[in-house]
Formats: sequence, structure tokens, C-alpha cells
Amino acid sequence: MKIMMIIPFDPSTGGGVMRAVKSQETVYRMLGASTETVHASELDRVNLRDYDLIHVHGPLIIGGLMMIRRSGVPAILTVHGWVMDEAITALRMNPRGNFHYIFRIINWILHRLIFIPLIYSRVTAIARIKLEKNGINGVVIPNAFITADVDKKVANCKNLSFDDFTLVTYVSVGGSLIKGMERLSRIITEVNKRTDRKIQLLVFGTPVETDNPHIKMMAYRDDFLCYLKSADMIILGYEMIELGYAAMEAGYLSVPIAKFKSEFEELEDGVHGIIAESEEDMIKKLVKTIEDPSLVREWGENLRAHVLKTRSPQVIGEKWRRLILEVTGMSPDATGKG
Repeated sequence: MKIMMIIPFDPSTGGGVMRAVKSQETVYRMLGASTETVHASELDRVNLRDYDLIHVHGPLIIGGLMMIRRSGVPAILTVHGWVMDEAITALRMNPRGNFHYIFRIINWILHRLIFIPLIYSRVTAIARIKLEKNGINGVVIPNAFITADVDKKVANCKNLSFDDFTLVTYVSVGGSLIKGMERLSRIITEVNKRTDRKIQLLVFGTPVETDNPHIKMMAYRDDFLCYLKSADMIILGYEMIELGYAAMEAGYLSVPIAKFKSEFEELEDGVHGIIAESEEDMIKKLVKTIEDPSLVREWGENLRAHVLKTRSPQVIGEKWRRLILEVTGMSPDATGKG
């Protein structure tokens, strides 16, 4: 089977979406399919009819959509973010500089009303919240976690040590920025009032303005995993249903998680880390953990086992194999066109 992967953004852009695309390529190869990945602007150089399946990683503009429609090839759309929320957040942060997000909002409204039913055989997302936030129906298939990528990046890490109990978080334009940072700042401040042993938070990703002296903005860094590996815990400031790459990386590195309980929670409080019911619950559990960190390592090992069991390419690949069979009637390792 030949699969065309289409990304609607600049392929040089880093971040979780590009990592998801690379992970998907690995899964497809493991299933025996061959893949080609192109940016939407390059679609005129390929003949989509040469492929058995088209997999699009985000909303395209109408030109690309019509090319898919005319090809007659079954197509899958994967939605990676909160499309409307991210666009609205970007406009609020910089209305003039991000004015083009207006067109993304209009395009997404048209997707929901017209384009998705017209173009796509299936829609997928990595978690239920992605579907709900975007107002669409679809299939939930989490990202596969490729351990070799992490092993390569941490192989040359220098040993880092911190005087304070250290939490790490990763902030993007999605939910973590929309809902998370103000809450985390309040938590850090309150925990430090209640315990003699201080806590610090290292924030990687999108820089956020803060006057909290116990929060340090680290921006985007190539050595993020080195800091993560040396941290005591990773913390998420909002009800993140899916395990994003930072959380999976933490688990693989045996670093436990502190997060808020979500509607479709897959982790267990006191087993994989802290799964808090409320802000006050998070504060109390962090204070207890800081004053007696004896279980932190055990939590980290439990999270590692969970990530390896539920996010392996083999487990995620089986979900994709079944979906591809439904969409195309072909096994991924079948001989493709041409």
C-alpha cells in the first residue's frame, strides 16, 4: 500500500505536530506500507491517484481539498490541536500580527459544515478532547511513542542537579497556554508558602510573562530532555486527557507526572504520580510529596511501564491497521498502485 501524507504547515516547523507526523511514518512503515510526505504547497508535483490512501494532518485550503476530491482516493484527516481555540488565542495575543488566523477560523467553520463530510472517509484525533473541542466526530488513536528518538537525544546529556524540588512543564499555543500557566503560578506560590523545602518550575516552549520568582522560562531548547531527565516531576496545568510527547518522554525517563484528573483519565493517583481533583488537592499532594519524596521513583517507573505498554508502535499500529482496512478494504502491507 502507498500512503500520501500531507501537512498543511511549513515542514521546517518543529513541535509536537511534526513529531506526530514522523511517528506516523514509522507506524506505517512498520505495517509494511510505503509513505511519502509533502507540504500542501507541493501537491501540484504529485499525482494523488498513484496512492491508495491520503492522510492529511490538519485543515487544508480549498485548492488542496479539491485535488483530494478529484483524485478519488480515500482520505483520512487527523486533527492535532484545538483549531478554533488556538486561532482565537493567537489573535488575542497579537491581533495585528496574527490577523491571518481569521482565515483559519473561517476555513475551519467550512470544514465542519462542508469539507469534512465531502472529502474525508474518517477523522482521527489523539484524544477525545481534541474531537470535542473541535466539534467533530471521529476515531481516537493516540500517537505512537518512538523510544529510539529519546535514547538518541539523552545519550550525551550532562548531569544536572537542582537545589530545589524541580518541576518541568511544556507550554504551547494550545490548552497549556490557554488554561494552564496562571493556575501553575498560583500552585507554585502556595506550595512554597506551606513547606520549608522550596519548589521551582522550569517552563519550556512558548515563553509566558510571569513575575513569579520560582518560575523560570526556558523557551525552546535542544536540551529539553536533559532537564526533564533530571527533574523530580513533570506537571501539567490543565486537564490534559491525552499523554502528549512531553508526558510520554517523562514517563520513558522514569519521571512521574502531576496533572489534573480528566473525564477520560487513564492514569492513577499514587501510582503514576499525582492526579489531582482540584487546585487545592494538587497543592496538598505536592506539599506531601516534597516533604516525603520516597515514592517519586516508584511512580516514575510505573509511568514508564504504562507508556511502553500503551503507546508502543505495535499497539498503535494495530489500531491504524484496522482503520485502514475499514477505509480502503486493503491491508497496509498489500501491494499498492504502480
